[in-house]
Amino acid sequence: EALIVAQAGRKGAVTISTNMAGRGTDILLGGNPEGMSADLLESEMFKRGTLHQLAFKLLDEGEMAAREYANSHPKLSEELVDWLLSTKKEMDAALVEIEKIQVIGYLAKKLGAAYDVEYNDVVKVLRLVHSGFSAEARDYLEEIDKDVALAEDAARQWDMYGRYQRIHEDTAQAAQFLGEMVFDKHYNARAALIRATLAGNRAEAEAISAEIPALGPEWIDRIETVMEQTQREREEVWQLGGLHVIGSERHESRRIDNQLRGRAARQGDPGSSRFFLSLEDELMRRFGGERLKSWMNKGVMSSIPEDMPLEFGVLDKMIANAQERVEGFNFDMRKNIVEYDDVMNKQRQAIYSERRKILLGEGIDYDERIDEAFASAIAELVDNYVVNYIPYIQGEVSRMIQEATTEATDTLHVNSVIVRLRGLLPDVVSLDRAELNELSAKELEERLMELAYENEENGYNLVQLMQAMGRFLPLLPPIPNLGALAGRKGGQLQARENIRREYIQYVRSFFDEFVAEQVELEPEERDRIWQEAEDGLNQAFSQFSVEGLSVKNAPGRQLRFKQKGDEVLRQLLLNTLAAMEPEQLTVALEAYVKSQQEKWRKQIGDEEYRNFQRLLLLDSIDREWRDYLTAMDDLRREVGLEALGQRDPKVQYKLRSAEMFMDMRGNIEQHIVDNFFTQIASHQAFIKQQEAEVAYQTQAHDAGFQVVKRKDGKGSQLRRDMPKVGRNDPCPCGSGKKYKYCCGR
Repeated sequence: EALIVAQAGRKGAVTISTNMAGRGTDILLGGNPEGMSADLLESEMFKRGTLHQLAFKLLDEGEMAAREYANSHPKLSEELVDWLLSTKKEMDAALVEIEKIQVIGYLAKKLGAAYDVEYNDVVKVLRLVHSGFSAEARDYLEEIDKDVALAEDAARQWDMYGRYQRIHEDTAQAAQFLGEMVFDKHYNARAALIRATLAGNRAEAEAISAEIPALGPEWIDRIETVMEQTQREREEVWQLGGLHVIGSERHESRRIDNQLRGRAARQGDPGSSRFFLSLEDELMRRFGGERLKSWMNKGVMSSIPEDMPLEFGVLDKMIANAQERVEGFNFDMRKNIVEYDDVMNKQRQAIYSERRKILLGEGIDYDERIDEAFASAIAELVDNYVVNYIPYIQGEVSRMIQEATTEATDTLHVNSVIVRLRGLLPDVVSLDRAELNELSAKELEERLMELAYENEENGYNLVQLMQAMGRFLPLLPPIPNLGALAGRKGGQLQARENIRREYIQYVRSFFDEFVAEQVELEPEERDRIWQEAEDGLNQAFSQFSVEGLSVKNAPGRQLRFKQKGDEVLRQLLLNTLAAMEPEQLTVALEAYVKSQQEKWRKQIGDEEYRNFQRLLLLDSIDREWRDYLTAMDDLRREVGLEALGQRDPKVQYKLRSAEMFMDMRGNIEQHIVDNFFTQIASHQAFIKQQEAEVAYQTQAHDAGFQVVKRKDGKGSQLRRDMPKVGRNDPCPCGSGKKYKYCCGR
């Protein structure tokens, strides 16, 4: 579009286009000489495909056949054959060198001379670029104060020579490769020739013409002729009144019409514009078209032919009024959209500001941010399962009953209530369904709350607290797998005793670490709680018999051992939790979480621990923010229905978006808590794998090898990136000295 519109200023040119076509393109009176010259060269010179055919003829049938083909073709010449031959000779000579010293050795010599860089420095840059570390290669060039363009040039030439090395034996592919190289150089030379000629720099244009085959000096004269023609036509078009814009329709926005008028009379040039409308146009039909049509069918106006253009002030005023109305309507729509967007903009600023702080590590303490999330989650669990257990269960029961009730028929689906409350009230499954179906919503709530009171009396609320806490950090140490002893040929009894001793020591350290400093108990009571747990664990281990242990019966014995061990540990934890006040319990849980975090910090190091915190925070925000944006789009589409209930959709949108934003904030905190201890282990494994791979590749590169994938795609192998150089061989840097006296010292 831009190329077409650019020539709309030529004498006699009629350009039909939309008002949006070629925006930003200058329409020069008399035509655009640069575009006309480019069209001239492109139409009268050879195309890319033609040069590909010549290259294929050269490689497939020989030089003589190629020269005959070039002489018989009106747009080719023997100079192009010579250019293709010299390009092929250059690439083949490079291949000979590459066969001796590989691509890296050849490029090291070539680029070292071009950029004045030491051989060993170029080799290091090439290895970094080829391994995908282009940024590191640029940093290294900056350190040694060399041109960083070497890195990009190295990547380009490595790709070029590597490609030719792979396809040079295939005639069709090699011909395409050589044809593309020559055509790209010729195409760039055409553009340079046009720019130099139009700028009046004939000496530079003649130098380009002399250097590039099939781009003789006659093309300079033809480009100058085009330039003279445009200058001559410019004067003629100027005398004729310049560019004339004829609009076939008025846009609903005056701004668009003015932009179309602005095509004419640009920068002091003469020109004019005129619009012709029909009563059937969209704008006229929407605003007063029928009234105007009926007026024109009366009196004298009815005798005027339909194809006669009319111009009078009433029509201009009607069009202007119609455009003002449409613009006002569009303004109200944009204003309404902006008011909706303002809500999201403020929320977006808050989220992006927090995300930017996390990315940069400025104005935020990762430890404090994560500790706040854990403190909030722990406080909520303690409040729900210890302090306000009955109100919490009552709220959940009431909500479940309300959600399971159909408003239209006031039908209560008891089965749905039971399924949803199995986690909070396990005994609900033992109730008589028929009896529950006969109860009203209020009676059902009272019956279910009886189970909640029983849970609190039996201490089951503490069990639920442990289960809820276990979502992000298990409180109970895992039971060892004694069933694995079935694979030992001997020493099973001794192995069981060793495991028992280590596990009991582990549980004791957990007991002391978690509760010893927080529980206000007499030493005798504390010792009694621990002794009871230790006796129970010893009994569980002793009941696991290793006599006749086999792979077949090991799973059953392990299951019984695990059930006994879990019961002992659960009772130990219940005894200690029951002895704590809510404030003590909160402090104990927070202290235990902090101690586990510090253990991980020591394992993976401060730097990686900080990286993990950053990744976790960003992942939590990104995940919830994406879901929030989707939910907000749904809300925006649906909130218009609020008008049916005599409620302002805009107000409802703001209220519900604020609620959803706070819910999203809570979900971010919950995601942090739920995934901290589950993801940090995988992060540690990933870091170890990355370090091992980097160390392996670095060691291989230092030894002069590349780590490459096998052809079948399975695994990797080492390959020399340069042939091994003997001590008495010539140094590959090209100094002429022996390797042992040059780079091998």
